[in-house]
Amino acid sequence: MNSIIDFFARLFDTSSWPPRWHCGTWTDFHGWLYILSDLMIWGAYMSIPLILIRFVAIKKGVPLLSVFYLFGAFIMLCGLTHLLDALMFWWPAYRLSALVRFMTGVVSVATVLALVRYFNEAVGLKTSQEFSRELSFRQQAMQELTRSNQELQQFAYVASHDLQSPLKTIENYLSLLEHEHGAEISPDARRIIGVSRAAAGRMRTLIYDLLEFSRVGSDSEWIEIDLNVVLDEIVDELQEEISENGATVKVAKLPTLMGHPTDMKQLFQNLISNSLKYRRTDVNPVIKIWGEDQPESYLLAVNDNGIGIDKQYFDRIFQLFQRLHGRSQYPGTGIGLATCKKIVELYGGEIWLDSEPGEGSTFYLTIPKKVKTVKQYVLTHT
Repeated sequence: MNSIIDFFARLFDTSSWPPRWHCGTWTDFHGWLYILSDLMIWGAYMSIPLILIRFVAIKKGVPLLSVFYLFGAFIMLCGLTHLLDALMFWWPAYRLSALVRFMTGVVSVATVLALVRYFNEAVGLKTSQEFSRELSFRQQAMQELTRSNQELQQFAYVASHDLQSPLKTIENYLSLLEHEHGAEISPDARRIIGVSRAAAGRMRTLIYDLLEFSRVGSDSEWIEIDLNVVLDEIVDELQEEISENGATVKVAKLPTLMGHPTDMKQLFQNLISNSLKYRRTDVNPVIKIWGEDQPESYLLAVNDNGIGIDKQYFDRIFQLFQRLHGRSQYPGTGIGLATCKKIVELYGGEIWLDSEPGEGSTFYLTIPKKVKTVKQYVLTHT
């Protein structure tokens, strides 16, 4: 222990040895060749860690980052030993040199152990050719997916129009029957006609909602959208419903983002309509909408003081055709929130809620500042 204490106490003491120029017989050529060689090696060794640091700083998400740091430290310490070797010709700090060499040995062993530990993972990393091949397969798959989605959208459009015609015929004949034979129709028959007409109306609404759901993301032309303008339009269009419910809609300053106006309008219209629909009978609805600028995305929120939702149903409400209440209590098709989820995820964002039964709900959603949908990716990489 005394030797170790003495070693560190005299770490920079050079009195025990002469400078290397005085050890043996050095010619000027031999000495300076030795010195310049060590300095060149030191310069090269010091450049490598700097390049690695710059690479890691620019290339985010580099795998096996700890190995990069260990390797950089190992190279830097190796270079430092060569610098000290060159300085020994004038400054014989042999204790410091021994300490640096010991540190180099420790870091080199740690680097070897890290390489052995992560060897299988490193072997599993893809080469640029493998990435190019995988990217090509993914592009083909996305093209096929886009084509399939277009066919489904076309099918939904055609099917909805084909279904609209017989529904219109049913409603017309029911109206004609009631008009022509109203005096002869019994109360039970009149009730049946009313139920049938209501069912046809619900079917028409369902077809319309399905058609709107299928159209989400069908237009790839995006523009800069001021959400404040979008919300003004929505509030104007829903003004009659807002007035009937005695509701108040408060909209804070919202951001401007890239997207499709129809998507954004459909998204917020569904959320506001949802808040108006699921209101408490004894409280006038108050709907608050605000946004927050985050580093990589916009956080948007729609808050209400409605009936609220139990925590166990948080995931279910975003599923297609999922309803938590009877149709007689709250009308609807169960597609609105599923459409919201589809729009947000299409933009690469997330949607979730925070709610307490009897107190209200807050729907949160994020929209990335740099949005690139699958369709846009296919269009720009083919």
